[in-house]
Amino acid sequence: MYHIAICDDSREYISYIKSMLDEAKGDKNIDFKIYEFMSGEELVLNLDREIDYDLLILDMQLGGMDGDEAAEIFRKKFPYAVLAFCSGVHLPTIKSFKATPFRYLLKRQTRQELVETIKEILDEVEKNSKEPTITAHYRWTTQRIKIDNVLYIENSKRGGRVVVCAKCDEAKYEEKLLVDEKPERLLEKYEQYGFALAQSTYLVNMNHIEILHVEDFVFDTGEVMKIARAYQKSFRDAFIKRFANKYS
Repeated sequence: MYHIAICDDSREYISYIKSMLDEAKGDKNIDFKIYEFMSGEELVLNLDREIDYDLLILDMQLGGMDGDEAAEIFRKKFPYAVLAFCSGVHLPTIKSFKATPFRYLLKRQTRQELVETIKEILDEVEKNSKEPTITAHYRWTTQRIKIDNVLYIENSKRGGRVVVCAKCDEAKYEEKLLVDEKPERLLEKYEQYGFALAQSTYLVNMNHIEILHVEDFVFDTGEVMKIARAYQKSFRDAFIKRFANKYS
């Protein structure tokens, strides 16, 4: 089930977009739930609900909070959602591009042209949904973290704490991303993506290892982590297997 938000100050245009989403979907075996907002303020006020949006179709010209400002706030909360701007005459600005929109829907386009563009947008939503992620908690919100951006998961009092790359989007959460299970319990779930236990309390993403020694290794960030003696053989074997498969 995909969660799609449409924000436009015209109910008629929202209905028009909804009908084109149904048409663009065609025979694809996908379901979506649509959330309608009539202003940027209304959209932003509803971003704290427990909904993980996959797509936002946003009018650039809104009364009050404009599309650029609403997009900036939306993007901070949903860095991997697909964003599509729609506009009649408003041209994109530098601020618009910072929100990384996938497509622009022009209201003067023909219905068929819009349907074709929306097909591309839905294809991108599907592609996004297949990228592996870890669901974590940040304060009172739920966040979807790209597995490629995770360095390791370490023990915390009630589960695990996710540590991410310093330059990725998730770094803004100040290393307060928590998961419900301990690293040892998570191994079976994430082993297929290149994770292995360096200690009973540390589940490591081997894709970020730059140098491997017998007793420790170096991340591509320069951080050094010890490998517990009981895990040295299994960790080395997992590392060799991972990269033998990757480059075979």
